[in-house]
Amino acid sequence: MLPLNKLSVENVEGDILRANTHLNAWIERFKDTSRTTEQNKQSVFKLTSFYMMLAYGNYALENYSEVKPNLIKAAPFAFLRGFDPELKTQNSAWTIQDELNICLLFGDSVLLEKIKVLNWSLPEDRWVHPAIYQYDHLLMHIATGRTPSEQAITQALSDAKSAKNKDVIQFFLPLIEAIHALTTSNQTLWQESIDKAIAWHTDECKFGDYKDIDDGFMCLNALTMAKLGKDLHGWHCTTNSLYLPLFLID
Repeated sequence: MLPLNKLSVENVEGDILRANTHLNAWIERFKDTSRTTEQNKQSVFKLTSFYMMLAYGNYALENYSEVKPNLIKAAPFAFLRGFDPELKTQNSAWTIQDELNICLLFGDSVLLEKIKVLNWSLPEDRWVHPAIYQYDHLLMHIATGRTPSEQAITQALSDAKSAKNKDVIQFFLPLIEAIHALTTSNQTLWQESIDKAIAWHTDECKFGDYKDIDDGFMCLNALTMAKLGKDLHGWHCTTNSLYLPLFLID
């Protein structure tokens, strides 16, 4: 098993068993047209979670061929969980990033078009920090073929640099800088920004919130930045980290 955080082989194998045991039943529930919106909301939440659990768990156990297929299966449910007006359950500018990155990395062209035309917003009390909310919008733009405005990037950089929150300074500022680098063709800044984001993520897996959950197995934000650099400019990320499985974007 890869040494990603404090979760054990038994923890991961238990999660995989649980996902495989319950997945088909939740698929059938989702297909049942007689179920209520609240019941469908629960199905979407569970299906996204189980497919991501299978992807993360198989990655940790080094069953690499099982990782990407489960992330691809997760993508349409992740979109519903994050953005569907009736079925969404994610409600902060930070937590939405799991769903957003899964869609951007592994969604098909139809799903990306849905994100492109989204009129997505959150009330201010769910932003966590203005720079995080601004980052979400910048990411949606640049990952769906739209160039973020210089003004929007400048404002996000300013808000992130003036933050008193260490997570904003150490993680979201580098991610915003990576987007800035993509728009200005600055490969050096792009690479340095990914390195900084991974450094923050690594610390969180050792000492922080990711130390005992499978969400820490991959840094999806950094992986999306690596993919965008490759897709937009032909750049190849040189960051060597277990939290950045670059084979998923080949």
